[in-house]
This record gives sequence, structure tokens and C-alpha cells, in this order.
Amino acid sequence: MEKIARDALAYLNNCQSIYVSFDVDSMDSSISKGTGTPVRNGITEKEAGSLCVRLIQNEKVCCFEIAEVNPTLDKENLMAENTFEILQRVVAQIA
Repeated sequence: MEKIARDALAYLNNCQSIYVSFDVDSMDSSISKGTGTPVRNGITEKEAGSLCVRLIQNEKVCCFEIAEVNPTLDKENLMAENTFEILQRVVAQIA
């Protein structure tokens, strides 16, 4: 996750502001049933949290959102719980 964040931020180096939109579809289908397009072999909740925390540490980041959570598909509330864990990690980093 560190290399991915570093490469993305290097690519965006000339931008004045960076808006981070984390799409939960990138998470592994075993933990992301509450989204429209679950992905096999996607990233884990821990990897997602690490990536998001690393990205928002950049001073150019002006906004952060988590997208594609669909409560009607999240029968076991697992997607909401995983997403909330990621959000807690990001907020803790900001505070």
C-alpha cells in the first residue's frame, strides 16, 4: 500500500488540491458484499485503511470520501462495519 500511495501522490505532484474518493468495490469480495461490484482478490480492510491513511497525510488532500457502499446489499452489515473501520482510521489520522 505504501508504494501505491507513493506512486499515486508522485503522479499527482503538480496538482494544487487532491480529492480522495475510496471506492469499496476495490475490496475483496469476501468482505465487500454490500457493494454493486465486488472484486475477487481485492484488498483487505486493513490494506484499504493503510492506503487511505497514507494518502490523506499529504498536505494537498482537501477532501476524502468513501463511495459505493450499498446498504440494501449489505445483508450482514459487514460492508458498513469494514467501511466504518477505515473511516475511523482516517479520522484518527486527521485529529
